[in-house]
Amino acid sequence: MEIANNKTSLNCIEHTRASQRALLRFNLLTATFIVVLFLPSLVMAQTSRTTRTPPSQRIKFSIGAISAHVVGQFSPNNERPKYVIKAKAGDHMIVNIIPITKTLIMGGTVKSPDGEGDGGPGGIIMNADLTVGGDYLIEVFQHTMGSNLASGKYVLEIVITPAWLKN
Repeated sequence: MEIANNKTSLNCIEHTRASQRALLRFNLLTATFIVVLFLPSLVMAQTSRTTRTPPSQRIKFSIGAISAHVVGQFSPNNERPKYVIKAKAGDHMIVNIIPITKTLIMGGTVKSPDGEGDGGPGGIIMNADLTVGGDYLIEVFQHTMGSNLASGKYVLEIVITPAWLKN
């Protein structure tokens, strides 16, 4: 009788181990299914976030002009539009951001070719003689302390007075 009880106990133990292995396989299959099902959408979400930012827009003056105006817009897909403009050392640059959308308050920064920056809340964000020549990066954004709109339009005004014209 004791041998029969031992066999029954062994059968129960083997049955329990088999059940645990089956449960483990099921859990692994479920986890694999979830990864296969949701991983592509997570990768696409990451990819779409990183590819949404449009490249910087180059601004060029018309021949003989010392100023340019660009009508721009920020949106959830482009919260910080960027512009690039070439200037020479000794020139004087004024960068002005004028909101068009009602209640919009803008801000911006100007980064020189050597990495130095200037900026502030909307209006004139830079008014200075340039010490370095090359491409200047202008970034425009909504000033979150003043407004919180999903999108808005503005005018970016850039005036560059050449060094030879200042004297």
